[in-house]
Amino acid sequence: MTSEGAYPHGAGRHGAVLVFDADDRLTAWNEAAETLAGAGRLLVPGALPEALAPLFRGLPPGHTVTDWPLSGGGFVRRTAGEDAAGGGPAPGADLSGRLFAAASHDLRQPLAALSLLLGALEGRLDGAVAGGGKGAPGRRGALNDPASRDLLNAMGNAVQSLRGMVDGHFDLVRLEAGLVQPDIGAPVVNGILTRVALDAAPRFDGRGLRFSVLPCSVRIATDASLLERILQGFVASTLRHTERGRVVLGCRRQGADLRIELWSTGRGLLPDQLSALREEFRRPDGSGDPSVIDLGLRLACGLARRLGHRLEVESAPGRGTMLAVLVPQAMDGADEPPAGAEAGAPDAAPSSAPGADVSRARVLVIEDDPMVLEALGALLGQWGCAVVAADSVDAALERLGPGPQPPDLVISDLRLKGAMNGIVAIRQIGKALDATLPGLILTGDTDPMRLREARLSGYPLLHKPVAPMALRGAVARLLGRERLKS
Repeated sequence: MTSEGAYPHGAGRHGAVLVFDADDRLTAWNEAAETLAGAGRLLVPGALPEALAPLFRGLPPGHTVTDWPLSGGGFVRRTAGEDAAGGGPAPGADLSGRLFAAASHDLRQPLAALSLLLGALEGRLDGAVAGGGKGAPGRRGALNDPASRDLLNAMGNAVQSLRGMVDGHFDLVRLEAGLVQPDIGAPVVNGILTRVALDAAPRFDGRGLRFSVLPCSVRIATDASLLERILQGFVASTLRHTERGRVVLGCRRQGADLRIELWSTGRGLLPDQLSALREEFRRPDGSGDPSVIDLGLRLACGLARRLGHRLEVESAPGRGTMLAVLVPQAMDGADEPPAGAEAGAPDAAPSSAPGADVSRARVLVIEDDPMVLEALGALLGQWGCAVVAADSVDAALERLGPGPQPPDLVISDLRLKGAMNGIVAIRQIGKALDATLPGLILTGDTDPMRLREARLSGYPLLHKPVAPMALRGAVARLLGRERLKS
């Protein structure tokens, strides 16, 4: 079998994907898998992996075959390294994708730790002021110093800005490299608005801008995480061009679509600037002058093209700007996401997080990055939680002690050392303690398949670096639900 025979049509830029259930039976595959030699004869529902082995023999040099376990049993088998056009290998294509994913994950770890530590510092400052500033007089004066508060806020805004740039650059590279694959579902738009609001509110507040979100219960047909990144691109651009006034995020129906709009007051755009921006929004291939739009809008354009959504802009000099993305409304009866699969559920108002009481909760944290583990422990401890910190399941069970009382909540990183991930870790802890434990997944991972697995696990998912407000809101909701059950 020749390389060309193995990949007569290139097997697609993103490789062949085959899905097996818990009994190792083939249940689904993509179009790229159908181009493999022998696929017409071997690709049948229920086929076993060994019967499909001939599909992967004689792959061109540089191609890889990888199995990804699924949380509910079964696995996904994926090939990588194909060239989009000619079927030959693209040397380093899969390597570059893994390098970008690894670099993105590794850069998010110190950012996550810094964001959490800033949250702990702010909580300590608030606690000291509310409690009368216990401690030495000199320290008490520093804690009550408005300049110290302003400095802390500025540090938080800088971290959020850096996070946005890191996310934006890596997402743009992954998008242009063809590494971003939409996962279209039927989410309620309010959950997406809530997560954007939790992330954006402190940044607008730090700039002295009034920010509000109008709730909407419409279900839409989109990839929730990619649409969220589009709206974050809107936010980043708005922060750059709005000095004072108000910013409003809301929705309105337009035929079969839902318009998600971000309105801002400010200097607005001149007619030639508005015309140039509209031209960039209309380009089908993303070509054009990169200097016309900033990174946030450039990323939003690319993601919108990938999702098939349309972007629009309106602006008046001296009055402000409106950015909008048009998203199809989901059909009646569209599948709903698993209950609790998103930390920013529609019933979670952004304003509920700051005052949420999470004290006296016993929280087990599993995180293999020492810096993030320490920061999580410091922040949760600042909130009054009793924290048990561990870098693995074995260490967690050891630190819980013999005959342990189950923790009220388990927070785990998605990517842990070895073969076990955070989803399996939470379930293993629950099995060992003979208890059903509420869990929360934190991740700096950007691999679409891993993120999809996390979303389908039923555990809420937060992305690193997570805003302390978002983390506190997610923890409070999980603890509240568990208390109601009991």
